[in-house]
Amino acid sequence: MKTYFSLLALCFVCLGCGRDSREYELDGASIGADTIAQIEEESGIDLPDGTKGLKFHYTPPIDPIVFAKLEIPSEKKQAIKARISALTFSGNAFPSNFANDKCKWWPSSPANVVVSKEAFANGYYIEAHLVEEAGILLLYLKYFTI
Repeated sequence: MKTYFSLLALCFVCLGCGRDSREYELDGASIGADTIAQIEEESGIDLPDGTKGLKFHYTPPIDPIVFAKLEIPSEKKQAIKARISALTFSGNAFPSNFANDKCKWWPSSPANVVVSKEAFANGYYIEAHLVEEAGILLLYLKYFTI
């Protein structure tokens, strides 16, 4: 019986036993308040009320990478612009387009940029691009641990 439980535990370790142990993607219909709260907590960026999640991509395991595409209410443009502009980075910059190949919808060269910033906060490297596309304010946010 002890051998059985040891093998079962080993299977869970090797295969993973939860959502955060495998790569996954969420669309706008699947992103709830819990995912928005996770993004805020991990990135340290306080997102304005009314922010909607459009896309979320998680790549595990040891140093997970998170990609998020968020729609920001247009009346909150100055507030989110100030929050992103206030991010600071000290240390070595990461290579341009780091890990972008992990997420097919991530823009490697965002257009119509309001503000872009690289930072280190909350133990995460953060890349943020606030852009306007077809009159909609979007925040592309990528962060990962180092």
